[in-house]
Amino acid sequence: MDALKTGQLIREIRTERGMSQQALAELLHVSPTAVSKWENGHSLPDISLLEDLSAVLGISISEIVIGERNAEPMKTEAQETAVISVIEESVRQRRKHMLRWIVTTVLACAAMAGLVILLTVVGFPAKQDQILVRTEIQNNETGNPEWVIHFETKDGRSLYAWTEPAGIPSEDEESLVSGRRIHLRRAPLLHANPGSFTWGYSIENGQAPSDSYDFTVIVEYADGEVTYSMREEGLFD
Repeated sequence: MDALKTGQLIREIRTERGMSQQALAELLHVSPTAVSKWENGHSLPDISLLEDLSAVLGISISEIVIGERNAEPMKTEAQETAVISVIEESVRQRRKHMLRWIVTTVLACAAMAGLVILLTVVGFPAKQDQILVRTEIQNNETGNPEWVIHFETKDGRSLYAWTEPAGIPSEDEESLVSGRRIHLRRAPLLHANPGSFTWGYSIENGQAPSDSYDFTVIVEYADGEVTYSMREEGLFD
């Protein structure tokens, strides 16, 4: 059974009868898309529709199967062969639809799994307007001054963050200023940390700010970055 020949015949007779794809689809209780696919040779009518399609178009099942108008009625053996070919094509089409459904389902499950991982392991980047920031100077346990930046969400949600060393270009862009980059995230669902995040710099472990030395912190938000300079804060004056 040739899908292209059968489709062309269906289109030809439908057009001659002044019938739209929508009208033919309604008579056969299928979608207009199914009729379009038949006529374009992308699929074949299901074997269960051949009798109704024959009656609606006014042609024999033999003509539909062979794809030619006024085809001679098929003999029993030829008819049997043609019907078998229709069944095989129908099975192929169903397998193709099933495979497409399986692939779509697998992709959807993978997307959902990715979302679950994002929610439970990584978390979402925090926007700046969602975060309250407080910068202060305090003494640590050994009595040394410590620069502390405290972050918390406005809605009480936990924060998740990690830091890494960063070299920030100086104002004259001729050297790099020592610093730290803070990657700030709204905490994932399984994150057990408290509802806030605090970062600190102690001069016990680093240098105090001076005319020749500064320490800079870059906070990475979802909608941009904010830079804090230890010298500009003036906390060690």
